[in-house]
Amino acid sequence: MPEVSNPTAGDVHVNRPLTNFSQKFLQGAAAFVALTAWPNLPVAKQSDLYYVFDRADFYRDEAEERADGAESAGGGFNLSTDPYFCRVYAFHKDVTDRQRANQDTPVQLDQSATQYVTHKMLIRRERVMASRLFAASLWQNGTGSATSGENVDWSDASSDPIADVRTGIRAVHQLTGYRPNKMLIGRQAYDTLVDNDEILARITGGATTAVPAQVMRTLIASLFELDAIFVMDSVYNTAVEGATESNSFIGGDQALLYYAPDTVGLEEPTAAVQFSWTGLLGNTEAGIRIKRFRMEPNEADRIEGQMSMDFKLTSAALGYLFVTVSAA
Repeated sequence: MPEVSNPTAGDVHVNRPLTNFSQKFLQGAAAFVALTAWPNLPVAKQSDLYYVFDRADFYRDEAEERADGAESAGGGFNLSTDPYFCRVYAFHKDVTDRQRANQDTPVQLDQSATQYVTHKMLIRRERVMASRLFAASLWQNGTGSATSGENVDWSDASSDPIADVRTGIRAVHQLTGYRPNKMLIGRQAYDTLVDNDEILARITGGATTAVPAQVMRTLIASLFELDAIFVMDSVYNTAVEGATESNSFIGGDQALLYYAPDTVGLEEPTAAVQFSWTGLLGNTEAGIRIKRFRMEPNEADRIEGQMSMDFKLTSAALGYLFVTVSAA
């Protein structure tokens, strides 16, 4: 007879969730750049107008030599208005009384629901920004009229992204008098850029020494004479619930050179602005509010995120779009 060991290992242990480990996928805040790449303008009303001064009127050379006793040359400038409208986006997660009463120690449903809702708001904001500012035929690319954007292939060994970027900067500068000071670039496009031989040769002298991500971005920004480079690292799932997960980078294969100050005010040009409706009760300076309220008929507490904002392209002349970077 075989020897029987009683009790067995299964008899003396019941599997339970660990209290010191769980796995939850939340993208870090640094992956979402919408709030840092563009100046944020808190506004009291959901919609309003802002003044636009005609650039051409200010840039003409109309001063003339004045004869003794004669009037001076004179002129004027045109003034128009443009609107903004802050759409309201919202999403919620309910936590029922039964779920909360029955949850095990490592599960914190209220905290997880808040993170879940906040994450949804960040994804929505990033996608709204990309759809409003990365679309082709928006930017003038230094021509004075909308273009479809420039196609380049920085993966080609003969390509020169430094020359391409300088061409873009110079084109915008000549058209507007302002040099682009920032770059917004998708992850795919950025990876192509940092692998380019011209970039590596300028930064590492041809070596392949590893450089931390933030240092690398600072070096490339300095090489391009830009204040900052913002890499869109955020991803989102394009599949509906129940379907196979299908994640994509929100930023894609594009790069946008643009001029924008860190903050905006009166008589301050910028390529685009994010208007955040702070006049709506409880909204932060970014136009976001996370609420928790009782849903008694459902015997649940609702965690709701709400976001009120508008990404507005305010000057197509102040941007230069490389609509594709990895392939011409």
